[in-house]
Amino acid sequence: MNTLLLTFVFFLIQLGTGLSIVALAPRELISASRLTKVQFVVLGYAIGASAVGILLGLFSALVGDLRLHLAIMISLSAFGLVWTWPVWRPRTGDARQIMLWLLLALPLALVTWWWTFGAFSSFPYSDIGADVHWMKTAQEYADSGVVNPYASQSYVDLRSALAGALAGTCNLDLLHFGWTYRYVSILFFLLAFYAFAQGVYSDPSRKWIAFFFAGAGNGIGLLTNGSLAVAGSVVFLGVLLGKSGQDEKEDLRAGSVALLILSAVTSLFLAFMLNNNALLLALLAVGLLLLRLQGKAHRRGSLLFIGCVWPATLLLAHRGSYLHIPAVLGAWLGYLLILHEMSRRPARTLSLLRALSIVLPLALGAIVASVVAMRLGYLPAANANAIFSHITGLVLGRTIQSGDELFLGAGPEVAVIELGRAVGPLFAICIALAMAWWWINRATASPGTASDPTQTARVSKLLWSWTIGCGLALAALSGFPFLYRTTMIVLSLLAITATEAVSQLLIDPSPASLRRRASAAFTFTLLAAGLVLTVYTFTWRPDLPSSRYQDFIRPAELAGLVLLAALVPLTLIRSRRIHVCALAAVFGLGVILDRAGLASMSKSYSYGALPAGATAVTHYNASDLDAARWLHDNLKKGILLSDPYTLGMIQALTGAPAAYMFSNLDTVNEALAKRMRTVVSTIVEPGDGALRLAEACTTIRPLLQDINQETYFQMGRSDALSGILRPVRTTKAPETAAPQATAPEVSDATEDADRDVVQNFLGAGQDTWQLVAVINPRTIEWINLGAGERLPYFPPTTQLESEFIKSLRAGPFQALYANKQTAIVRIPCER
Repeated sequence: MNTLLLTFVFFLIQLGTGLSIVALAPRELISASRLTKVQFVVLGYAIGASAVGILLGLFSALVGDLRLHLAIMISLSAFGLVWTWPVWRPRTGDARQIMLWLLLALPLALVTWWWTFGAFSSFPYSDIGADVHWMKTAQEYADSGVVNPYASQSYVDLRSALAGALAGTCNLDLLHFGWTYRYVSILFFLLAFYAFAQGVYSDPSRKWIAFFFAGAGNGIGLLTNGSLAVAGSVVFLGVLLGKSGQDEKEDLRAGSVALLILSAVTSLFLAFMLNNNALLLALLAVGLLLLRLQGKAHRRGSLLFIGCVWPATLLLAHRGSYLHIPAVLGAWLGYLLILHEMSRRPARTLSLLRALSIVLPLALGAIVASVVAMRLGYLPAANANAIFSHITGLVLGRTIQSGDELFLGAGPEVAVIELGRAVGPLFAICIALAMAWWWINRATASPGTASDPTQTARVSKLLWSWTIGCGLALAALSGFPFLYRTTMIVLSLLAITATEAVSQLLIDPSPASLRRRASAAFTFTLLAAGLVLTVYTFTWRPDLPSSRYQDFIRPAELAGLVLLAALVPLTLIRSRRIHVCALAAVFGLGVILDRAGLASMSKSYSYGALPAGATAVTHYNASDLDAARWLHDNLKKGILLSDPYTLGMIQALTGAPAAYMFSNLDTVNEALAKRMRTVVSTIVEPGDGALRLAEACTTIRPLLQDINQETYFQMGRSDALSGILRPVRTTKAPETAAPQATAPEVSDATEDADRDVVQNFLGAGQDTWQLVAVINPRTIEWINLGAGERLPYFPPTTQLESEFIKSLRAGPFQALYANKQTAIVRIPCER
């Protein structure tokens, strides 16, 4: 209950902080921008989620009182919530909309939470591989009262600072927080989808169907900086579409469109030139304050508010918005163009749109088929990194190198896997068939364009969402680094396609479509059942790496199929409300089953085969937790050394610094990994104790001279403000080495010289830091890996031999703690 309550406080503080920054703009200007209340709340939260981390970092650099930091943030948040209350407060007429949203969102979020996280976890064990970085930073802040500015990468993590403040003052358990945070994350995504649907539709029926389809198709279960940026981009697109409504024709003038685009491009340029998140936040606050100083609100000011604030907000969250914002602007311009052309008599571009509706999905299928053929060896592998390096060199200042983080997210194969498991085969096939059905149905009806503006807008939205959605998917499948992260935008567009296709084919002609509704629902149910039963629930070969993952969600899938079949007869009921809800439920539930089954199959892509007896997708166990808790309680100044899997988990739970850095759990520079293995080998291998200690210290000396900046700052030797103001984007490989130690360099490292270097670096007396190695069976297996080999993701099942633990206690490395699987050993190089 404490974790659940603090999770609610966590999100409320972020929302209030963002609203306090938005409150710098005049209230009349916010009203003139015609943001809906939900869109305004999403904007406030998106700003606050990034701003809280930046502000807490500044506070911790100036004042060392953690409770004071949190008190300031709570006060600032309360001010924002109260000051902007007249803008976002619910009215009497909003109660029904809120209740309907809750009735749909709460169970939908629970289902999504289950198949993305809950089904594959066993409390408190779960996959925290992607959470290691923020948890380590949060625990460090909770213990020290200082936010490590060198722990942030190209963004300020939206969880680490505030979660650390709550952990240090209110005893928030960060491991338990990950469970409740994920559920609230999905609720935020559903709020963003509703804000998007509000911008697209004024018709209540279509708005709720679009919201439900987008929520059912959502496959993102965790709110991170990247997912916040893309979710905010979806809402930004909804805001732009809302400015293009039929009741706002004055905003469709070329000057207004040009001003919006120019302001957004200017924001991108300024953010690129500033190259720092704290400075960008300051620029955003100053810009809002200047809008207030202008006095009376006017239409041009509202356009500047939308065109400048939204891009700056998204760039604060994640620099991937350099791709998201142009995609959103391009999609919006595409809608304006298609709407304009479809409003003409006759619609001259209808044949072109028909051709694109056919060519684009065929091109997508061809790319997928080519990647599969390359995967199976029928086609030679393609490498587009040389071409993409010209673009990344211009935009990011870095080319794509093998082993680089950019390389990990590049290539058509990665894009096909990521986009494929986000869209799903059932959704892709059915929406393509629906578009083909729509074109056939239109060909048998009267040719030409629609006769009234409402129908013109509906046809325009259908054709626009399909062509732009397929176009963005095609761009993502090109393999450009991380462009596949725009899949939420693609899915939102395809949700509009599904809404219009279902509405125009099955709902609008309600008296004549009774048989059509039943046949469509029955066909969709058969497709879903066939896919689930033959592929997802029951595999052809139980020895496949993905087969055991399906055991986690098999009962839920079968129950979903039974419910899906039970909903089909409801589509025959003449009541419009019942048959509309039944149709939406059938399609939404089928997509959810598709997503859940695909999630179980794709787990082997991320984690490998599930070992026998495993009850959760996790890389740690009770032994690791016990060792981490002992370290946190008994060793306040320890620098950790172990294999990357163990090291990441121990860091996350203790906040302790590491002797080396790594991006992913198994991605370590090979030369650095070789040195680390040498040190660990000297600890675990038998032999002369004095010689082993001397070899370990000789290997560690250059390692400590090149210690990473994050660890160096944590040891109290760096300037916090310099870290806060350091550039986000570098023109060369980022510096990971700290300033050189004060000891003189020697060409022939002796035992005494090694001891002097370590002593000078680690300090003395009260400031003494200790080198600590964490040893378990996985660590021992890690030191014997060859080049390019990887460890299994899951924790080891074997135990350390009692004789081995006795030898550690009797050796020169000072065994501090040991249980059945884990030993913690001090490396006393300074003695």
